[in-house]
Amino acid sequence: MRLLLLSVVALSLSGAESRVSTAPEPVRYTLAPVLSGGVLTALRVQVRFRVDPSGISDFEWANGWAGERRLWQWERDFAVAGATAVEKKGDGHWRIRAAPGAELTVSYRILSAYDHDPTVEDSDQPRPVIRPRWFYAVGNALFGYPNGRDSSPATFDWFGAPGIGFASDLEHLAGQGRRATRPGTVADALESVVIGGRDLRTFPALDGSGVRVATVGRYAFTPEQLDGLARRVISVERTFWNADQRAPFLVTAAPIVGSPTATSFGGTGRGDAFALWIDQRTPLDRMKWLLAHEYFHTWNAVRLGTTSEDQAARPADYWFSEGFTDYYARALTVRAGLISPTEFAAQWNEMLAGYAGSPVRTMTGERAAAAFWNDEMAQKLPYQRGAMLAAMWNARLLAGSRGATSLDTVLHAQIAAARASKVSATSLFRALAADRGLNITPDETRYLVKGEPIVLPADTFGQCATVVTEQRPSFSRGFDAEATAGAGNVATGVDRRLPAFAAGLRDGMKILARTEGEPDNALVPYALLVEDNGKQRTIRYLPQGQERVTVQQLRIDAPNARECPRTLSGLASSRAE
Repeated sequence: MRLLLLSVVALSLSGAESRVSTAPEPVRYTLAPVLSGGVLTALRVQVRFRVDPSGISDFEWANGWAGERRLWQWERDFAVAGATAVEKKGDGHWRIRAAPGAELTVSYRILSAYDHDPTVEDSDQPRPVIRPRWFYAVGNALFGYPNGRDSSPATFDWFGAPGIGFASDLEHLAGQGRRATRPGTVADALESVVIGGRDLRTFPALDGSGVRVATVGRYAFTPEQLDGLARRVISVERTFWNADQRAPFLVTAAPIVGSPTATSFGGTGRGDAFALWIDQRTPLDRMKWLLAHEYFHTWNAVRLGTTSEDQAARPADYWFSEGFTDYYARALTVRAGLISPTEFAAQWNEMLAGYAGSPVRTMTGERAAAAFWNDEMAQKLPYQRGAMLAAMWNARLLAGSRGATSLDTVLHAQIAAARASKVSATSLFRALAADRGLNITPDETRYLVKGEPIVLPADTFGQCATVVTEQRPSFSRGFDAEATAGAGNVATGVDRRLPAFAAGLRDGMKILARTEGEPDNALVPYALLVEDNGKQRTIRYLPQGQERVTVQQLRIDAPNARECPRTLSGLASSRAE
């Protein structure tokens, strides 16, 4: 709960009464599981607040989040206790009338968006998941709120059931018999995550870090391994930002079912938490980048300046909030020794190969932003462009200052400047970079507005690595991956002109697993385990298309050099400084 200072005005001894201004009464959220025969079927929400002095309060869901504009759609059985009238004004919007100042209790159920475990083809972070044994939801879809109360203090309580575990960053807020570990508002409730169920594993903050980890489901690694890795990554990034090493933070992990033709893992920042969705085949090594990326969002962009309130306009600035975050996810993990120089190069090379073969690589900024929520390739573009520009601009800052200034310098100055500024994060970065001799406007025009392909200079990553440019065949699986997934992983759209067909793949074969291959790498053999006429066999081929593309790759020249992790991560060598 946010505590406001009570101001007491002492009057004269004439007997006049003192006047005290009181803190606003909080909006009180409660959450409980709904079970039938021991099986989870829904989540029940109650929201208690006082009606506005006018006697009218509007209750609604936010306009949208992460591409989903109908956040209210999983609500059922909406009811209000204490009201004289309740009028539905539209989808996800009710007008409530009551005596001025009367206490209201809004209640409703949230149903699952899925009737199956989410898969790599249909998983979507805004959608609540309520399965027989576990649940996951973000506050944006879970909680409605009284209009105009975003900044009002908020409390939270979970009323559980035997055997149903629960974890949420909402536990950082005050509740019945629980003191707050930080102030909490209605906006914090919306920017939250909840996870729980019979299979929940939780790891409390016994090491003094304030970090908790909560997982459901099974993965290619143990919950203990994820817990240890998350704590290491978080410590590294808190050190980078000179942040509180004991601040409360929650990491949640929910499973998504993999596909023989596609893998997926991702996450989303939730203020003082981040939520991960992980393909159950994803190895622990891949989690290093994901954890580093998601935790970096604790600062970028929320503490580096403002972002647009218009969801449709935000993708135009994702080169900064997502691309720079990608850059630092790799830079900070290699700097801290969490990944080797070879692993660092492999991460960059996978991204660079994907960028080189992207059919939208030259899409203008305006078109890319408009397509972001509907086109998977357009969605990757700001990540790719932003990371490459971050590396290129960092190299220029180092060169122009003889090693005294780097991208780190600008962002550390930006986090301080943003505390007293309402300027957008991208505008603030542009101005602070210019103060240090880096004018990014021409590059913005060329690469972000016009969509010209970005070409990294050979020495972008310092003395121990070289960016090489080569011609190679385009990457192609040899079949229509999207149509194949939609057909239940039955091969569809096999191209007779490509190596997959020559190796024996045919429409109608059931693809059981991909056993070899790398995303977007046409030089590494692909191997598919298929079922053909009731028999299983492996089809192996090079995943090459008919076109040739120009690909940049990072070659590590001195992987064992003492300075290599430092220079790869964007710092000048100790000798240069």
